[in-house]
Amino acid sequence: MRRLNAILLCLAFAVSCHKSPPQRVVKLAHIYDPVGGGSAKANWEWLSKAIADFERDHPGVKVEHEQMKWDQIDSKCMADFRARIPHDVVWSSPQLLAKHAAVGDLLDLSPYLNWSAEEIADFAWNPVWNVGERDGKRTAVSLGAHTRVVAYRRDLFLQAGLDPDRPPENLEELVEYARRLTRDTDGDGRIDQWGLGMYVGPSRATFEIYFTPLVWHFGGTPWDEQTKKATFADSAGVRAAQFLFDLVHRYKVTPTFVTSGTYDDVILRGFFDGKFAMAWGWGSYWIQVLEEKGWIVGAFPPTAEVKTPVASVFETPTRTKAMFTNAWTVSLHALCKDPELGVALIETLLRPETLLSFPDAGLPTRLSAWQRPEFQTPFYQVWFRAVQHGESMPYTAYCDELANTIAAALQEILVKKAPVQQTLQRFQNEYNARYAGE
Repeated sequence: MRRLNAILLCLAFAVSCHKSPPQRVVKLAHIYDPVGGGSAKANWEWLSKAIADFERDHPGVKVEHEQMKWDQIDSKCMADFRARIPHDVVWSSPQLLAKHAAVGDLLDLSPYLNWSAEEIADFAWNPVWNVGERDGKRTAVSLGAHTRVVAYRRDLFLQAGLDPDRPPENLEELVEYARRLTRDTDGDGRIDQWGLGMYVGPSRATFEIYFTPLVWHFGGTPWDEQTKKATFADSAGVRAAQFLFDLVHRYKVTPTFVTSGTYDDVILRGFFDGKFAMAWGWGSYWIQVLEEKGWIVGAFPPTAEVKTPVASVFETPTRTKAMFTNAWTVSLHALCKDPELGVALIETLLRPETLLSFPDAGLPTRLSAWQRPEFQTPFYQVWFRAVQHGESMPYTAYCDELANTIAAALQEILVKKAPVQQTLQRFQNEYNARYAGE
């Protein structure tokens, strides 16, 4: 009897082992909430589908979700690295990759990405790809492209006697158009419709979307990569800040309320409420809301026939046409236990057909995707050129601090009318005293 019991016990153990083979787990840190509603739900469903494809192709492997907040995921992964808490695949932000490099919490993907030259070229046209590689190490690959242009009202152009098919091509024309579009529409002596919507509030958007593209236009840079010092008080920075000041106080085509509030609230709501005839800094993430309002038709989801009955877009009319361009990137955490398996998951996410259905990708990151008929329309060709001309923020671990310093300086200049050159120089000195060389 004892022998029989032992045999049965062994058989039960064997059956148990057969039914539940040990699973390999990949921990995926991302930002999508399944109960978040709206776009969060759509992104969760997209991610779930991609994970299902990966698990189907890798029997015995399970992907474990690690949901984090979008504005905390980078700092959380850095803190977890210091605390020796491992992750595998993680969402990352391109403007914070320099800080990740300083902490050392992301692995070099190069040894695991056995891509052909053609495959790399399909991504390398996107400026977000370039920021993912420094000093021969690739720590991130881009999942899409978010860039900015200028949105404008075609009907208001016609009312002002302007050709809606010929938007401004340089800053001089931009100011002239803005003057003609700035109007007191009800005759009460106050401006109701401003020619140009900008945002210069206390936020990093002021630095990323308004001040820095103007510095590039005037031939400068807000931070020098060789000396690792802030240079925003140089001639180009002074001219950029003076241009912003003039829009509000000299030309009076941009209202003073753009110095407060949030970027989204000022630009998005201001344009839809009819306060702005043109809105600088219109993001690719707002194509959908233009479609929902009926101001464009057939652009979201993209079709081969886009119509622009009320609004359209044009490239930022600076000399370089360059606007801040970013996207979510994906990386391997430095404590990843199986880098080859982690890269296999990343490659699943980057499949052409998978990226095309990713709601949070923004614009396509693969050059080949732009050959599709739906991206050949004049509307999407504006966005294509905008990505091509796009630039990333300075590669410094203190990019946030740089952005906050410049936004504070511009607040003094635009709100208190402080002298431009002296104010920028004072803030630059303060920044460099703390962070120069890093």
